[in-house]
Amino acid sequence: MKISKKFTKDIGWKLLSLAIAIGLWFMVINTENPTESRTYTTTIKLQNAEALFERGYVVVNEDEISSTRISVRLRGQRLALDRLSQSSTKVQAVVDLSDVIYSYDGDPVNVAVDIVIPSSVNNSFEILYKSIQTVSVDIQPYINKDFEINTVVNYGDEGMQNLINAAVSPSTITAYGAKSIVNSISEVRAEVSPETIDGDSVFTVTPVAYDAEGNVVDNVTFSSNEVSIRVSIDDMKQVSITADVSGEATDGYEITEVLISPSSIDVAGNADDLAALTSIVLPDIDVSDADESVIQTFNIGAYLPEGVRTIGPSETVTVTVTIEEETTADITIYAEDITDNGTLDEGLFAEIRDDEVTVTVSGKDSIISELDTDDIKAYVNLSGYEAGTYEDVPLRFVLPDGVSLVGDTPTITVVIN
Repeated sequence: MKISKKFTKDIGWKLLSLAIAIGLWFMVINTENPTESRTYTTTIKLQNAEALFERGYVVVNEDEISSTRISVRLRGQRLALDRLSQSSTKVQAVVDLSDVIYSYDGDPVNVAVDIVIPSSVNNSFEILYKSIQTVSVDIQPYINKDFEINTVVNYGDEGMQNLINAAVSPSTITAYGAKSIVNSISEVRAEVSPETIDGDSVFTVTPVAYDAEGNVVDNVTFSSNEVSIRVSIDDMKQVSITADVSGEATDGYEITEVLISPSSIDVAGNADDLAALTSIVLPDIDVSDADESVIQTFNIGAYLPEGVRTIGPSETVTVTVTIEEETTADITIYAEDITDNGTLDEGLFAEIRDDEVTVTVSGKDSIISELDTDDIKAYVNLSGYEAGTYEDVPLRFVLPDGVSLVGDTPTITVVIN
């Protein structure tokens, strides 16, 4: 009872004293540790990217997001804000990827930016403002694709550049990365710049991916970080190229020319392989029932033995089989243009009674169309003839190449006196 009386005695004054003490305490707190606001700047961090990767997806614009700066304004007590400023972790802006779903139309996904305050600062803060609410995350499937490795050897002696033989191991490589990045790869190169090449030289290099414009493609991973290139100097040889024609052109047409361009080509390889190669034989050109020229182009590398390659500007050969229609023309030969290449007996002379004779010739149109009387030489052979009149003396001709006589041999009348 005595203790109870002590607590209840002058209870009013005691409660007033408690209220005054609490008021004074709040006054001191607000004076020495007031509530205020402060702005912090930080960069955005991606969290739980591994969860996204486990589902077969990656973030393409991670570097862009990670370099984005965000401003956050917090309200809290001064001492707490000071502790926050002095904290090693400070304010963090994070984007959680654990529950992000891939957009199957390929569009980027907007993900909220969360503000995380370090747990070491044991105080509550009010977020008044953040400059970025969401970020656009470009999520794409993680794929792989195989590429052949192209070797590039930069050698100082330009005269020997074409004779360099380079073989890379492995010859193919797998590229891993985001779908758009892997699909942008046009080629994978293994490049080496030797100062000297002595026999078979082996170099270890890092493969590099390039797009169609020749720009380096970053953010890809290869199945092998290094490849080996064996470099040697080959021998060189020039070999001829041949091709046969099979079949017959349509009636009334004829083959007038077979042109192979180029007719020979430079090749390189080891000495034994080159010694066995005497010529390059292309497949037959079939002109069966053709009524116009036939042109075929061949990739010459497909007809070279293993270990031999072409060098020089051209790797293709074009075979042109010219086919022209046969045509005829009537040519008039005048008596004064007919000569005698024989010898008459002494005291005899010949007189041609016919003023002119017409002959029919045939050949390809390009020749016949340009043909005239001067191109045909006509003569008779009167050796052994005696005086008299001869009505059926054979007329003989010297014809241009590609021109032939049509029909029976014409005759003329000759009087020998």
